[in-house]
Amino acid sequence: MINNFFLILALMLSCYSSALEIGNSSTLFESSAIDSIIEEDDTIKYKKRLQLLDEKSPMDLNYNNKVRPFIDSYVGRNKELISRMHALKELYFPLFEKELDKYNLPLELKYLAIVESALNPKAKSFSGATGLWQFMYLTGREYGLEVTSYIDERQDPLKSTQAACEYFQKLYSMFGDWNLVLAAYNGGPGYLQSKINSVGSYDFWKLHPYLRKETRNYVPTFIAINYAMNYSFEHNILPDTLSIYFGITDTIKIKQQVDITTLSEILCLKKTTIRYFNPSYKKDVFPKHSILTLPFFAVLDFLSNKEANYNFIDLVEKKEILIDEERVLYIVREGDYLGRIAKEFGVMVFELKKWNSLRSTKLDIGDKLVIYVKKYPQSKLKKPKKEYTVQKGDTLWGIAQKFKGISVWKIKSLNNLESDYLKPGVKIILPSI
Repeated sequence: MINNFFLILALMLSCYSSALEIGNSSTLFESSAIDSIIEEDDTIKYKKRLQLLDEKSPMDLNYNNKVRPFIDSYVGRNKELISRMHALKELYFPLFEKELDKYNLPLELKYLAIVESALNPKAKSFSGATGLWQFMYLTGREYGLEVTSYIDERQDPLKSTQAACEYFQKLYSMFGDWNLVLAAYNGGPGYLQSKINSVGSYDFWKLHPYLRKETRNYVPTFIAINYAMNYSFEHNILPDTLSIYFGITDTIKIKQQVDITTLSEILCLKKTTIRYFNPSYKKDVFPKHSILTLPFFAVLDFLSNKEANYNFIDLVEKKEILIDEERVLYIVREGDYLGRIAKEFGVMVFELKKWNSLRSTKLDIGDKLVIYVKKYPQSKLKKPKKEYTVQKGDTLWGIAQKFKGISVWKIKSLNNLESDYLKPGVKIILPSI
């Protein structure tokens, strides 16, 4: 590295001196020579670093000129992808490594999911391949991945990883070489075997010129991803920051069907978070006996209030929402009583009791009430009275009390608020009275 530095410096001085004597044409020539030396220096670095990875792996991770352009791409113009993969790996790699180790497979195969789907469990190809490991429908069925109107287990991180491990084992028993396993995973074992038969070699690099472009580039891409993920720091590639909870998760089996809106209200979780941890569900409905992955604290909260939560789900599922209605989840506060709540939402006390199966008017702080309210007429929202800037300590209830005739629900409806949380400094619109 030091010798190369002085050599480059000498060439730059030579270029400068020559430019003074004979003009810019010589400078351009010497500049080309410098680029050649820099490229050669990168080649040496790539080769040495991949050699270190290769020594620790049963897979072929050696450098060659076919790998070079893919490494340049991932540490250059596509480095944002590697940055994002470093963030997402915290969620998926522990799972991959556990299953690969259980099946006695090389742990480096975890990087294949980056090649296949960029760690997106809902990724779909033009040909219909789906999930982290991009299973086609028939191949997925062969390895036990169920696809129904509600669920696609090719998108289930655990089940699809187990299926991929079984497929890797089968391919290795057929070809006995990890480069050929990768090529067969991409092109299909039948296609690869026909190429082996026609070329007369089991060496991937000898087959390389005879393979279709996608399969030909598949192994070099895999090697380049291994390099980029292991040496990203050396190329100033830092992990991306994602707005997704990456803490401890747990699973829960629900005993009755529930839609995502209801589950979001019960658990106080964003719908995007629930969808993210449960990508195998195709619709925003979780059928009876579904097993859901959720943040640990949400699972604990659900189990701690299991009876009340299922009662709430029952209430929601029983009533069909009319076209001009909206379902609201209201949490009882200090000082609340049925009459006041009914007046705020423009409903009757007997309706509140019916919707929530209440035998008395007694309420406890924290109780959850389902309320079906008429959608706020858009004509009344066209000319809002004023804007209000949220102050520190403000609550929706407090703001509604400041401006008589305005209810919490009307404020939420007009400002499209999903929760009661207000951020200081944000401007909200107050409806006309």
